[in-house]
Amino acid sequence: MNILFIGGAGFIGSSLVKRFISDEKHSVFILEPEFADISRLKDYNLTVFRSSLSNINEVKNILLTNKIEVVVHLVSTLIPGSTYDDYIGEFKNVIFPSIKLMEFCANEDIKFVYFSSGGTIYGNRTTFQPFVETDSMEPISYYGWSKQMMENSILFKNRTQKLKFLIVRPSNPYGHGQNLYGKQGLVAVAIGKIIENKPVEVWGDGSAIRDYIYIEDLANIFYQLINKDVCNETINLGSGRGFSVNDVLAFLKIISKADFKIEYKNARPVDVSNMVLDIEKMKQFVDVTLTPMLDGISSFYHESIKI
Repeated sequence: MNILFIGGAGFIGSSLVKRFISDEKHSVFILEPEFADISRLKDYNLTVFRSSLSNINEVKNILLTNKIEVVVHLVSTLIPGSTYDDYIGEFKNVIFPSIKLMEFCANEDIKFVYFSSGGTIYGNRTTFQPFVETDSMEPISYYGWSKQMMENSILFKNRTQKLKFLIVRPSNPYGHGQNLYGKQGLVAVAIGKIIENKPVEVWGDGSAIRDYIYIEDLANIFYQLINKDVCNETINLGSGRGFSVNDVLAFLKIISKADFKIEYKNARPVDVSNMVLDIEKMKQFVDVTLTPMLDGISSFYHESIKI
């Protein structure tokens, strides 16, 4: 299978690529803009194209020339805290070109696979009931809104042009390869603060619950979905379990043996209070043993302090 990963050099993308190139029956191609850091891919046997998604004619040529059968769309310039101005840039540079790409994929019978966000697409919920794929999309951030627009565009192209698609909604992935000094990813950012001997900042009182999935588990699940050619489905990818921010930090205190400071700040309106994914549909398609949270964080922490 010839697979093009758009945005394949990021944390999630590089982990997926690593899983696919371990199986020689797949040919892996990457599309990244000139300015993107592709250091995560330096040891991999693959073809990297340096171009922007907004250069749609060049992207179409890449698809045809290399007989691409599956496009995996991972690119996004937004994070949950992004502003309206950020969203306008995302619409111009990512969403609108992506709709053009969907049309082309539909015409050429290329499967379009989209990484949405289980963490933001559903919006807020005061109960502890897990979100199922049929729940309404009610995002409360521009990041989540951009994901909803992409999903709706995919479904529209499926209805009108028979676009073959797969939408996956991952929960909160964490693990090796994640930026320790970035602005998102609780586990990674907390480990970075511990290494720097700085306090860990928390938005709110630490009671917010999230569904976390170890990155290698996510990659294995996604690999099976693609290999089984699961088509025209929307699927949650998560652990099905919830842990609060304070739970995660307690795990890290046990693992690191460091009594780091925690600074609690005012909660942000763009953050949902409770998010756990129902993964029954996922388990219908894949066979996976999920990594326990404590084991996953421990592995990530000990890999990080060796760097």
